[in-house]
Amino acid sequence: MSFISDGIAWFLGLGSTVIVPIILIILGLVFRVGFAKAVRGGLTTGVGLAGLFLVVDLIVGALQPAVQALADRMGIAKAIVDVNWSDAGIAWGWPGVAGVILAIILVNVIMVVLKLTKTIWTDVWSYWHGSALGGFVWALTGNVALGVLAAVIYLALGSLMSDLTAKRYQEFNDMPGIGVPCGTTVQASLIAIPIVWLLDRIPGLKDWDASPEGIKKRMGLIGEPVVLGFVLGFIIGIFAYGTTTPDFGLTKILGLSMSTATMMVILPRMVSIISEGLIPITMSIVQFMKTRFKDREIFVAVDCAVLLGHPAVMASSIIFFPLAVLIAAAIPGVKMLPIASLAVVPFWAGAIVPYTKGNVIKTLIVLLIYSIPFMFFSTLMVENHTKTYQMMGLYSDQIAQGLQLSSWDMGGDILGTIIQHVFMLFGFGR
Repeated sequence: MSFISDGIAWFLGLGSTVIVPIILIILGLVFRVGFAKAVRGGLTTGVGLAGLFLVVDLIVGALQPAVQALADRMGIAKAIVDVNWSDAGIAWGWPGVAGVILAIILVNVIMVVLKLTKTIWTDVWSYWHGSALGGFVWALTGNVALGVLAAVIYLALGSLMSDLTAKRYQEFNDMPGIGVPCGTTVQASLIAIPIVWLLDRIPGLKDWDASPEGIKKRMGLIGEPVVLGFVLGFIIGIFAYGTTTPDFGLTKILGLSMSTATMMVILPRMVSIISEGLIPITMSIVQFMKTRFKDREIFVAVDCAVLLGHPAVMASSIIFFPLAVLIAAAIPGVKMLPIASLAVVPFWAGAIVPYTKGNVIKTLIVLLIYSIPFMFFSTLMVENHTKTYQMMGLYSDQIAQGLQLSSWDMGGDILGTIIQHVFMLFGFGR
């Protein structure tokens, strides 16, 4: 079995920008899209993803130090270390990862055949969310098989959540045939649905056009995405870096401002490139299924990055970043400042914006409400989170010094926390 594990580990080590094109090309050939169209579409999607991740890394890399500087200036500190996407190291490194991948592929095929789900989970990279949970349950129980079971339950539920949200994602982002089953992203949509329903019934707020288009109409030049991004970055920069030094922190402030402006312009264009490559393949798969199974509707699972194209996604995220740190600092019982975990926020916003119809204020409200459980759960589950790293021999020096490790994306995951507690309820915790 080791050669299977080694092969899977090698493939997953290629990263999403390589894995996604390979999977799309294979799907294109299987569903008779045509060799040229499959290769062109797969590679174009990979290029779009690579460009998108570069832009996201740019803005997160610029904003995380700014938010940390803001926290330092205010004297805010918490005991738990935020490791965020380092949890992917658990996902691809714990002993049950090969079992998770093989089991969920089999389970997904069975669910599709039995019409229990419409989502073909082709987004192999995003299996990491379920696999990380599997690692946590393995550490909790000492049992690899139970870890695999937990991961498969999590991922299977993700495909059901994809079924509920796919139509809205498709219509809002103009990407027919897609589904997004991954992790805390799709969970954000399910939380958004009742909150937006309530917000749409509040006088005044329900009629307030706070979409980027509405802001542009009312504010003119400042409402332009490039200018709005610059202004938001400038405001955050003043609070983070404004000092009595010779240039009053202007160098860092302007650098942050240009980073946010760049992101606001380039991000939607990267998503357009992804659409250019993705849509011909997904539409061909959908048409193939309609021709042969006239009663079937099928969604093709794609990376949650495809949801980042609307200007409201990053506008809401940028405003939310400093607010999240301040709220986490103010709430009693929360012991982690979300600095590294801010990287997951745009992906949450991307899942929320289709329901708020691009309204920045409503998106921001949903983000604030949605983040609260993550603040508490990342603290609640910190001991098992740290134990998992310890069992894998990761962060050994830091843990030996008494540091505890957690995150938002998997450490505070609402569904993941519930699943872990179900295992504890049945006496599997140790």
